[in-house]
Amino acid sequence: MHVNSAILAVVQQINHVLEQLEPHEYRRPLPEFEGSTLGQHFRHILEFFQCLENGISTGMIDYAARERNLLYEDNPGIALSAFETFAEALPSLNLAENVEVRAEFGGAARPCYPSTVGRELMFVYDHAIHHLAIIKIGLRCQFPHVQSDKDLGVSPSTIKARVIKGH
Repeated sequence: MHVNSAILAVVQQINHVLEQLEPHEYRRPLPEFEGSTLGQHFRHILEFFQCLENGISTGMIDYAARERNLLYEDNPGIALSAFETFAEALPSLNLAENVEVRAEFGGAARPCYPSTVGRELMFVYDHAIHHLAIIKIGLRCQFPHVQSDKDLGVSPSTIKARVIKGH
């Protein structure tokens, strides 16, 4: 599978969940998340996608420069629309394009590292899978009525390993 196809599949999984959540569910603080909300996790995934897309135009990607837009964490419909907008931009991206990524390690220095658009798409894909695993816990514990793909939040390598082991 191509990275663009993988991200599109994740966006479809995300949108399927977002379509089922009421705004009050989406923004409810969950004990499993130590008071964070599903909306905050979805916003976080989305803003990594947006940082990548925005950074491509300047050649400098900075995942720490997220907008932290409260509309994305309060309103599942607005988040869904933004995920769809990102998905629509995917086909036009040049995966071989060189970019720099500004790192954030907590100190004053913000070193930059070389990368490519394709490598960064792989990163935001893996990052989304990780957060979807957390989101899945919140859904199972607090919103069992929300249907999700059985592989939501599961990496492709884990899915393959389960098939090989017969699980």
